[in-house]
Amino acid sequence: MSPRKQTRRKVLAATGAATLTSLTGCIGDIIDGSHRVYNQDAPFGDVTGAWPTYQHDFANTGFTTDSGPSSDATLSRVVELDNAAFGTAVTLIDGRGIVGYSGGSSEDGEYRSFTLDSSSGSWTVDYKLGKSTPTIAGNAVFVSTAEFVAAYDVRNGKLCWRADDGGSGGAENAPILAEGTLLDYTTSTVNGRDPATGEKRWQYGVDDSLVPPVTRDGTAYTATETGAAAFDPKSGEEVWRQADLPESSAPLAVGDNHLYYSAKGEDLYALSLDDGASQWQASIPLSERGSHYTAISDGTLHVQSADGVVAAFDAVDGSKKYIKQLEADLRQRPPVVADDTRFSLGDETLYAFDVETGDIQWSLPLDTEPVSGGVPSIRGEELYFVSNSHLLRVSN
Repeated sequence: MSPRKQTRRKVLAATGAATLTSLTGCIGDIIDGSHRVYNQDAPFGDVTGAWPTYQHDFANTGFTTDSGPSSDATLSRVVELDNAAFGTAVTLIDGRGIVGYSGGSSEDGEYRSFTLDSSSGSWTVDYKLGKSTPTIAGNAVFVSTAEFVAAYDVRNGKLCWRADDGGSGGAENAPILAEGTLLDYTTSTVNGRDPATGEKRWQYGVDDSLVPPVTRDGTAYTATETGAAAFDPKSGEEVWRQADLPESSAPLAVGDNHLYYSAKGEDLYALSLDDGASQWQASIPLSERGSHYTAISDGTLHVQSADGVVAAFDAVDGSKKYIKQLEADLRQRPPVVADDTRFSLGDETLYAFDVETGDIQWSLPLDTEPVSGGVPSIRGEELYFVSNSHLLRVSN
């Protein structure tokens, strides 16, 4: 089984509680019967920095006003990784980066913190199975894994707390902070927790969804087995539920006016933030059963498929800006947008597109293959991603 979609429930069924102890270390004190280990309050604060979570923010826009690299950029190796088969997005704040990776059938895998300027490691947390992109808030790092959700101190990697009743492996499943609550996802529920202690405050059922939640402007949105729903991240109370949509396995994205829902197959839906009603729908060619991946910038919805299709639509009314078929395998991962350039990773190439026309501005051959799950992250004129052997940087 790929580490990307392993859940705690499946791992426990296959390996038993003894294996859980050997993988994650000493269980420690169990508090209130809630399968929670508590060492200290997580030193959480504001979510800031160049790229503090998956797709830059909790709306999954994938957009930053930083410029990203230009056509004269070169590729450099930052950190060597041991036989990486799966990688998260790289979280970037101040002069620090944090990344997670897992080997294929090997025993390798960890969360690693490193210094951006010197590329030297500062701390690691060993964990070989599926893992989320880290979310950094203040001096706290929140992660979701195939077996637990946890908080660490960003300065030294010390465990603050771990809750074994939550978590799911997958790069896109970065924990969310909204309205003073930490949200984590388990494929059947979204949990609301105290971010300082990990204590569960509420639980919201999402059936058997493959898609973690997003938030914007005080409301959280999630996919369900049969559609989408909105709920209050502070209380977990449902706002609306739309139960008449095809299944989805791609991350949601939320803009100023709509929630964007990529169904398996060719259809993409723009849903009302008020009640979940479909406002417009677009069909983008997709030769294999799968889903489209999105980013949002300046009123434009950017779409990408693993079949080499790149497209863009007006985010408000759905009018088509362009749909283009490339002779490139872009993998099932979202694009990112840095100012006026859209970046996409292929199997052997980094592509830079003009955001208005979709024309390729430049491309950079890669001498190593990006791993499954890994998406680009931007800081200033730099772009970071994970390959099967290294954490890589593209910079001017």
